[in-house]
Amino acid sequence: MTDKRRIPQPFTLSLISIFAALNIIADVLPLTPVIGVNGASFRLSWVVAPLTGLLLGPIAGGGSCVIAGVVELFLGLQPSQPFGLFAPFRMGLSAVQVGLLVKGRWKTALTILSSLIFMWILLPKGREALLVLSFHLVGFFLILVFRTRIVGYMSSSLWKKVALGVAVAAYCGNISRHLLGNILLVVLTEIPSIVFVTAIPFTVIEQISFLVASTILGVALTRTRARALIEAYGESKAF
Repeated sequence: MTDKRRIPQPFTLSLISIFAALNIIADVLPLTPVIGVNGASFRLSWVVAPLTGLLLGPIAGGGSCVIAGVVELFLGLQPSQPFGLFAPFRMGLSAVQVGLLVKGRWKTALTILSSLIFMWILLPKGREALLVLSFHLVGFFLILVFRTRIVGYMSSSLWKKVALGVAVAAYCGNISRHLLGNILLVVLTEIPSIVFVTAIPFTVIEQISFLVASTILGVALTRTRARALIEAYGESKAF
């Protein structure tokens, strides 16, 4: 199943700009501190970035998030320390993964997540904290199980199916971002491996919170967008 929507390019460019601005605002609003990393916090962008990929797709959505991150760096905003120049790609990865899954390109999403898992295993500190991969292996198997069914759920008239599709895509997007962040922490800092293990209980709470928020907002935005497209282009263009 493929997405046959054709949205005018000027409208798409406007959405990219709007969501870039939203991601900038969201990324400077701290939620909870990252355990073991001084100056780092989980931020509202963990909710907004997946929604960007959900609504704009992998290219426009990912690009919008990367633009947001680059603008933050240019303005001297550094909410994503200690990731520095790599910070925009973490946010962008979340949007890309979600966009790929809702477009039915699950193989690409699975390849990206598999590559990150493999990179973690290659790192000495990663091997010392293999338990952390529990979250990412759940995402791996979710992609394998749902595959292109996520696309069908997203176009369903039943809100429960839409919610399931949004939840699966958002979780896989955020958990890919999480693993990329862990890899960067190991490579760029002297953080000990035990920090990743001791942070697992907090990670569970945080990821569940992000998932619930992204799902609630994602369902509302998806259904609103579908109604808008039906009014603008007819039902055949809505899904």
